[in-house]
Amino acid sequence: MNEFFRRLRYLLSRRRFDRELAGDMVVHREMAAREGKRNFGNTLRLREEAREAWGWTWMDRLGQDARYAVRMLRKSPGFTLAAVLMLAIGIGANVAVFGFFDLMVLRPLHVRDPGTLLRFHRRGPVSYAFALPYPEMAFFRQYSRTLSAVLAMNSTRVAIEGEEKQVEAQFVTANYLTDLGARARLGRILDASRDEGGDADPVVVLDYGFWQRHFGADPLVVGRTIRLNGKPATVIGVAARDFSGLSLKEPALWAPITQQPYFVTGSHLLTDYSVESPGVQMWGRVQAGLTPQAAGEELRSLAGELHKRYPADIWEKESLPSEPGGYAESLTIGNRRGTGTEERDPIYPVFGLVGTLSLLILGVACGNLGSLLMARGAAREREISIRVAVGAGSGRLVRQLFTESLLLAALGATAGLAVGYGVLRSLIVLTGSPAWLDAAPDWRVIVFAIGAGFASAMLFGLMPALDAGRRRDRPGVARHTLIGAQVAASCVLLIVAGLLGRALDHVTSTHPGFEYQQVVSIDPGLSRYGYSAARAQAYLDTLQSRLRALPGVASVSLALTPPLGDVSIGAGFRVDGRQMTAQINHVDPEYFQTMKIPLLRGRNLTRGETHAVVVGESMARQAWPGQDALGKTLTMGRDYTVVGIAGSARSVKFEDSDSVEAYLPIEPADPPSLFVLARTLGSPADLARSAASVARAIDPNTFPEVQLLSTEFRLKLQLLESAALAVSVLGSVAQLLACLGIAGVVAYAVAQRTKEIGIRMALGAKPSQVLSLVLRQFSRPVAAGLLVGVGAAAAFSEFLREGLYGISNLDPVAYLAAIGVFLATVAVAALLPARRALRVDPLRALRYE
Repeated sequence: MNEFFRRLRYLLSRRRFDRELAGDMVVHREMAAREGKRNFGNTLRLREEAREAWGWTWMDRLGQDARYAVRMLRKSPGFTLAAVLMLAIGIGANVAVFGFFDLMVLRPLHVRDPGTLLRFHRRGPVSYAFALPYPEMAFFRQYSRTLSAVLAMNSTRVAIEGEEKQVEAQFVTANYLTDLGARARLGRILDASRDEGGDADPVVVLDYGFWQRHFGADPLVVGRTIRLNGKPATVIGVAARDFSGLSLKEPALWAPITQQPYFVTGSHLLTDYSVESPGVQMWGRVQAGLTPQAAGEELRSLAGELHKRYPADIWEKESLPSEPGGYAESLTIGNRRGTGTEERDPIYPVFGLVGTLSLLILGVACGNLGSLLMARGAAREREISIRVAVGAGSGRLVRQLFTESLLLAALGATAGLAVGYGVLRSLIVLTGSPAWLDAAPDWRVIVFAIGAGFASAMLFGLMPALDAGRRRDRPGVARHTLIGAQVAASCVLLIVAGLLGRALDHVTSTHPGFEYQQVVSIDPGLSRYGYSAARAQAYLDTLQSRLRALPGVASVSLALTPPLGDVSIGAGFRVDGRQMTAQINHVDPEYFQTMKIPLLRGRNLTRGETHAVVVGESMARQAWPGQDALGKTLTMGRDYTVVGIAGSARSVKFEDSDSVEAYLPIEPADPPSLFVLARTLGSPADLARSAASVARAIDPNTFPEVQLLSTEFRLKLQLLESAALAVSVLGSVAQLLACLGIAGVVAYAVAQRTKEIGIRMALGAKPSQVLSLVLRQFSRPVAAGLLVGVGAAAAFSEFLREGLYGISNLDPVAYLAAIGVFLATVAVAALLPARRALRVDPLRALRYE
């Protein structure tokens, strides 16, 4: 310990110690002279030994190396700027990806005690759902002893006066806002004792952003009466700006869930729903000292009791699995209807794909920067030779050069942190994400940026430093390794871009199996307004007859899920003892005519039948290979007989070229949830405007949503187009960086072998032989990089299989095109500097030798 404090005192008072040491050495030198001793010793060496005994010399040397590195980088501002920009792009892309991952998965929501929140789902022997019937949630809320609080939410769109489009409203349990820690910016928030009873007045709490946009941040909004779906409600407060809630959709307002029937039907307020009410999403807080498993077991038992009361609506052997509900990741889970398997939004695969692409960009940037450092090291041979001559060892040289790389990496990481923040912030703004999603980096993102900078320094700085430390005069293994890595990473990006481009071309040029260009989809949303099945059927009959009377309308039909929509119904079915999965739709007989789906064999559905099914050709081929599907039986809860085979259509899973689709007759309970599809011979936009007016005229209290299927088609392609564009840009950047790196290395090789080339030309070497001499040494790392890149692209593209819209992940056209483009650009990049070898003057080279 005394040794430590002695060294610490020296570190803090180093100048005083140096002055005292210098004085002591003068005294000792004079004393030695009096005694006749001339060889006092090397003063500098003695001072160094004294410093080593007193202090931490490695800190002094580190400071010297850092100061020298700053001077060297300041002497080459062009190189420094280029290096920092390359690192900023590579590190910034990775910081943006990790920042989004941190925001969605690692960073808790801005709610009270997010770690105790659980989100619950329903699971049965053959079914899985992300929403519960309201009575089931209310039963758990009343009788659960393992949960300290139960929260529920049902999101729907409502019309509000002054807004042209419907807005998102969240109907929540009255404890939802208080239990999540919401504060009121104005007024108050929902309260269970005042806003949940059957005699409670209709009230709403406004979201902060909506209050600013719609009401101009009017502080007198509290107490004002507004109209939702034409029904009056009193504004009791405005939530604070930082409240996140439990949804990635920023709502306009919150209202008590028991008042939802009032706003959709105008009926009196209810304290309970029927079992047929819309499902709700459910969260709970586990009691202190208990585990989620204990809560799940209790809810399983309670669900068994409730099943005895409602055997048709509560599943037999139903369980309630849970997951942490206090993170944004849990909010990305979709809501699939009637699926027999658990389906989630692919958040982790997306992170994996994007993260891998970002790492490839960083690898290319590091490889290119490593090549530049090697070329720069060659230019500093005179400096390195002088330092070696005065006693610097290889370790000292490596440490000095690596310090320069660390300084570059620190500058690049700082710039990359800013780039990553800018990219992430732009994505949040462009995608209309909630305001509470904060792109500002937290400690995890900062640590990641520091780690990425250090890893980058190891990638681009260590091998050039070692290469310079060994004082090699020819390109070594390190340089070839960097070239191969650049080629491999660039090849992967170009092949992936080629696959996505081919997929985009394929999907736009391949017929999806139905005609969408002239079709309009109308969603009356009758279930949101409390329509019974009989009343909804009367509404739909009137709407269809009026639409058919419009000029240019060719056909009108009904469907439970519209083509190209966001809603899908998956169902497991059994065929000859085999379990399969299909996308099903409930349609009327006019559906095939409206969507121009050909009926290949058999007959159409007829009204009123309940056990018939029309299957797509792809489904018939997969379910009954080598057999005639007509007359076959499949089981989906009950037995259905195949009466017809329609053409294969990708109306639901647009990305699946072999989509398995089945069409069932409309069931008696379907009308409140049905969509209306209308085909026109004229302008779809004109029909959309007319259809909205016709639907509103039937019931002015409803607000139907009208969409052009051509617009939905473009939205489906938007993700693929964005992905193809982004990867193409990344691939082009990587290719450019790789070509610049190879061009720099070739130019360096020409400069290093100028004398040899001049002598060869003087002795009669042909230009082709000279070019071959220069380029031959780079052919092996380029070829090795191509082989590794093709193999890596083939493995990586497995993750893209579902998003390639019918294109194989081993599509030869994409691979050959990418390789051809890359080889052509690399050849140009290498030949341009290699031509300098042909301009070497042989006589000057011989005179020099």
